[in-house]
Order: sequence, then C-alpha cells, then structure tokens
Amino acid sequence: MPTLSYTQETMPKSSEEFQRQLAEAMAASNPIDDLLELAADLRCFEQKYEMASDEFYRKYKAGVLNEELQHCMEWASFYRMYSKTRRAIENALVRAAVYPEIEPAVSSHEMVIAEQEMVAA
Repeated sequence: MPTLSYTQETMPKSSEEFQRQLAEAMAASNPIDDLLELAADLRCFEQKYEMASDEFYRKYKAGVLNEELQHCMEWASFYRMYSKTRRAIENALVRAAVYPEIEPAVSSHEMVIAEQEMVAA
C-alpha cells in the first residue's frame, strides 16, 4: 500500500504538493500487492487471536466480542480494506472478461482505485 513518510526537512510545503505526492504514490502502487499485504496482516491477527477474520468482523459489527477484541479497530480496518480491495479487483477482472475488446481509458490500477471508491460510498 502506498506509504508516505516525512521528516521535518522533507515535509511538503503545501497541500497541493502533498496531494501530488500522494497521487504519485497511489499511481505507483499495485492493487494485487496491496491485497497480498492486507492478507498477511489479517493472518497475523487470526493467528494471534485464533479466529478467522470474517468471523471476527461479524462479531465485531454485532458488538459481541470480549473487551480486548471489541476495541481491535485496526483488525476491523484491515478487514474492510481487504474486502474492498478484493471486490474492486474481482469487478475489474469481470469487466475485462466481459468487455475484452474495449480499451480502458485509464490504467487498470486507476480502475481498481475508482472501484474501491465506489464500493466505499
């Protein structure tokens, strides 16, 4: 996933510069790599708490977990990102399979990002 880190010396001078850097980082990222990274993060939580992520998330949404897990917002966030990214990739693949002759006006990565935003809305 795209990551930006700054020191006092490298901090963007304006919001426009930050937005440009963020857009460049997003364009350079690969949604498949993002999905694999998220899956690895989820596996760590699953091993630590001995629970599948989908089961955790169902119980998290219902508010029926023990105190420690009910406040595990990071796991829930990773699960939501994983689900959205997976759906976006699946939708992009289906679209490419159904309409292979149509040349996309944007890159496949931009299509996945747009799909993620649609799913999030």
